[in-house]
Amino acid sequence: MEWMTTLDTSRERIQKTDSAIVLAHATGVRMVAAWTLAPAPRDPVDHLKVAHARARGHLARLTAHDPAHEVPSVMTSELFRRLTDAQPAPLTNPAGVGRYTYTPRKVLRRVLDHALDHLNQIDQWLAWRRDGVVPAPTDGWAPSTVTLPGDRLPLTEPDLDAWLWRIDQAARLLVQHAARLSEDEVDWQPPDGGWPLRRVFHHVARSELLYAASLDESIPAQDPRPRYFEASRRLEERVRATAVRGDDAGTVYAGLYGVLRTPAQVIADVLGMEAELLAGAA
Repeated sequence: MEWMTTLDTSRERIQKTDSAIVLAHATGVRMVAAWTLAPAPRDPVDHLKVAHARARGHLARLTAHDPAHEVPSVMTSELFRRLTDAQPAPLTNPAGVGRYTYTPRKVLRRVLDHALDHLNQIDQWLAWRRDGVVPAPTDGWAPSTVTLPGDRLPLTEPDLDAWLWRIDQAARLLVQHAARLSEDEVDWQPPDGGWPLRRVFHHVARSELLYAASLDESIPAQDPRPRYFEASRRLEERVRATAVRGDDAGTVYAGLYGVLRTPAQVIADVLGMEAELLAGAA
């Protein structure tokens, strides 16, 4: 398979580096690609429903994890900027890694805050489109790079039940509001070049599952080289499954930040960013 050959060649080059930072970012690159290659419904409302149903299973198991232990994610602040900036700079070898981390309560906080933030966005986008009312930022939440004191508190089953009730209500309201929108409203392009709501909904769906599964599906915090190898293995599984699946008009491959990609584009993204990392480390 041509995809596997090119990925293997790039992997071999990355594995020869002595830079832990390059390996950390390349691990994130490969895992983002693996998440993107998980097939999703083309209809963004259906994607929200499917993602919440899957995320719910992970959220219900959060009491099985150590409430005080911060589990490092493969995502980094640098990779976030590389994937979301309108004119992204190359992913190079920076001085450090702004790593995302999660505890059980932090997972719950991020899932709920993220849903509420984008639920509010729907109303603001509609007012913007209809009346020209420029949205007011609602950035009161703390991101995944920030761990609050409450994020490390114990999580009991009654605590979890209360969190899940709130999260289920927020997810239900988000789906209801999204389902009422017309195609024109979903695809309306904000005048500042911001995201249309279609992209927002695919992003929310992808992110909910990322947060919810961050403990169940974490890569063990070993040395950076084995972590990269495990990310490569997971990506290779997705690539093989994608090749077997073939084309499906009802399926899309949505990136973590809502951009729809073809499998070939996903592979090209991995190869390009790994080349950037190696060039930056040279």
